[in-house]
Formats: sequence, C-alpha cells, structure tokens
Amino acid sequence: MRRPHLLIVDDEPDLRWVLRGLFEDEGFEVEEAGDGAEALERVEQHAPDVVLSDMRMPRLPGLDLLRQLRSRAPDVPVILLSAVEDLATAVDAIKEGAFDYQAKPFDGPRLLLTVKRAAEQRALRAEVRQLRSSLPGAQVDFGPSRLSQDLRRTVELVAPQTTLSVLLSGESGTGKEVVARAIHALSPLQAGPFVAVDCGALPEHLLESHLFGHEKGAFTGADRARPGLFQMATGGTLFLDELGNLPLPLQAKLLRALQERAVTPVGGSQPVPFQARLVCATNADLGQDVRGGRFRVDLYHRVAEFVIPLPPLRERPDDIVHFARWFLTESNQEMGRHVQGFTPAAERLLRQQTWPGNLRELRNAVRRMVVLGSSHELDVSDVQGCLSPALGAAPSHEPAAGDDRLPLADRLRAASDALESQILAETLAACSGNKAAAARALQIDYTTLHRKLKRHGLLAP
Repeated sequence: MRRPHLLIVDDEPDLRWVLRGLFEDEGFEVEEAGDGAEALERVEQHAPDVVLSDMRMPRLPGLDLLRQLRSRAPDVPVILLSAVEDLATAVDAIKEGAFDYQAKPFDGPRLLLTVKRAAEQRALRAEVRQLRSSLPGAQVDFGPSRLSQDLRRTVELVAPQTTLSVLLSGESGTGKEVVARAIHALSPLQAGPFVAVDCGALPEHLLESHLFGHEKGAFTGADRARPGLFQMATGGTLFLDELGNLPLPLQAKLLRALQERAVTPVGGSQPVPFQARLVCATNADLGQDVRGGRFRVDLYHRVAEFVIPLPPLRERPDDIVHFARWFLTESNQEMGRHVQGFTPAAERLLRQQTWPGNLRELRNAVRRMVVLGSSHELDVSDVQGCLSPALGAAPSHEPAAGDDRLPLADRLRAASDALESQILAETLAACSGNKAAAARALQIDYTTLHRKLKRHGLLAP
C-alpha cells in the first residue's frame, strides 16, 4: 500500500524536524518547505496527500497559502497551525476551506489523528473519482468486511458466465442493482446495454408492454409500435428488480420468453428473438412465494440458476463506517460542502445502529448530516439528529384524535388518519415490505399505496 505523502510548511527548521519525526514514525512520507511560496512550488511538482502549514511565515503566510491551494489543488486538505489561539482566525480558516486549525504548542496525538483523517478523506475522494470514471460497476467497492469480500469474489466468478441466470436476494437497500451492474461490467457483455426495470413500479398492463413491446393500435394510446426492454437489452443485460411483484399471468409469459429466447409484443403475433443475459433481484422469500402459489416453481428454477444472497448491513458492521465516510465524500462533492469526517464517538454510534434500510438508509442519513452539520466534523448530536425513525413510528403532524379542544371534524380526521397509518404499517409488515403485495391485499392500486405510505412517513429510506 502506498504511504501517505505529507508536506510540512514552517519557517522554523527545528519544528519541521520534530514534526517530521512524529509523522515518519507513523508511516508517512514527509516533505518540507520553509514558507508558503516554496510549498506552492512543491505542490506544483507533486501534489501531496495533506499539507500541514504554519500560519505566520515570510513571503506567503498560511492563510494565503490556503487560498492559493484552494484554486490550484482543491482536493488537497490543508491543516493550519498557529502560535496564537485566535477564534476569529480559526473561523476564517475553516470558511476558507481548511481541514482543521490547531494551536501551538500542538497536541501530538490529536494532530496525528487529524492528519490521518485528512489523508483518508483524500484517498476516498480519489476512489470516488476513479469509480465514476470507470465502467459502471467495474470498480465497485463492496466494503472491507469478510462477508462483503466473499460477495465480491462470488460476483467475479459468476460475471463471466453469461449463460447463467442470476438471482440476487436481499433486503431493500442492500445494493442489488449495484451488484447487478457490477456483474454486467465484469462480463463479456460489458459493451452492450444494461437495461433495468422495477417489476413493482408499473401496473400489469403497462409492465407487459414495457417488457415485451407493443404493436401500433394494440391499446388506447399505442399510436406507434414500440420495442420492449427484452429487445432493447439485446447484446447486454436485462435486470428485473423486485421480481416477486410480477403477477402470475406475466410470470407465465416471462417463462415462455426465457425458454424460447423470443418475445411476442402486445397486439402482435410474430415472436421477436432477443439475446440478453437475465439478472433478477428480490427482497422477498421466493421459496415461500412458490409454496404459497404466488410464484411459479418452473420460473423460479429458470431465473435462479445461481443465487447470490446480499447480507444486510447489520450483519457486516465493519462496513458501516467505511461506507459512511464514502458517502460523506460523495455528498461533499455533490453539495459543495467541506465536512471533513466523523468524530470517534460519532463513528461508534453509527456502528451501533441496525440500519433496517441498509446502505440506502445510511447514505440518506449521511446526506442529511452533511446538509445540516454546522461543524467541519460530525459528532454524536449530528448523527442522532439525522437517524431515520423506525418504520411506522414517524411522528404525526396531525392533531391528536383525543384532544378534546378540537372540533369534532378535526378529531374524526385525525382518528381516521391514525387508523389508516396503522392499517398500512401492519399490512406492509405482513407482506414483508413488499409494496405490490400490500397493494393487492388492500385492494388499491400501487400508485395510491405509494402516495399514502409517503404521506404517513412509512416509506423506507
């Protein structure tokens, strides 16, 4: 592993010598500069991972160096040291984008921890850039835990076998589409299209048209023929998410399409061949659905030639802080913020959470922390204020039904809303979080259910 590169900038040789020894003992590659002007020359030659600079120096003081580096090397974190504890100067330094501001004489362990965090932050930013510039999924970070590394090895083994149909199983938010894209990017089909569809997001008649296409005049509004997603995925990968939401009539048509490697558009009579790899995903127990008659056993064996389970985040706590830092870097870049990291206490609190919404919930929570955080480092209070309420336990914004100060109409409306929220939460829990199944059980359409869940705060993040 490459040693992190630290540039120490100070006009006092003795202090530079002390700092060099402190950081070289911790594995840093250290370079020195006598003032800000010399530091800029060294950064131009080879950008370090972190700059540690004094505030008061000849030619170019620390604050001016910081401003110059913000424009020339914006990804390099800068930590400033000053012999004067000046709150106003510290605030100015943070506003200008400094990673941290510490006073002399410095606290060795604290300074060492800050520089290490700055180096980690820069490494994560580099990783984000590499990920975004590469093929989607090819450089996916699965996480450092043993379970995640096992998952990575499984994906690398399965991806080249394009004749295998893969079923990804796991709770909502565990990253099933990310893994599907990784399978596609690591396969010989990577140059072809990756086409994704959520089987629970569309009504049955629209889903059939989307999957198989339709002919002109096949139904009201079909003013022209349209190819389906199977045809659009030819030469690549078709990803069917939430497969357990597929209605039984469409399950039969999907099975026939997979057997014959051809689809018949809605309103058409001639089958249209396709050549695409199938990757499916589900957050339901398809084995239980098969036993309950809700999913065809022959289709299950067709789509589940190789099953890859995705472990929930609570089973791999070593990944929590890793991805929280990753999401922090991503959020900083997207939102133009400069939050530098988490305190050790905040990271401990993150690890203690069960994260029922898994990586999606963690990402949303970190994004909220970045927006609301008032300090350059997120602490326990920042984490506590951005944790999602438990499903079904969202605070109500309506007046309490039992408040006898309210008019009867308001009390009835509040009671009705509370009852509706309770029924929705109980039905969703009984259907194991499967929204399409809950909509069928409540005899309402999927869109109406989704709107009501959102209104009552029952949607998992």
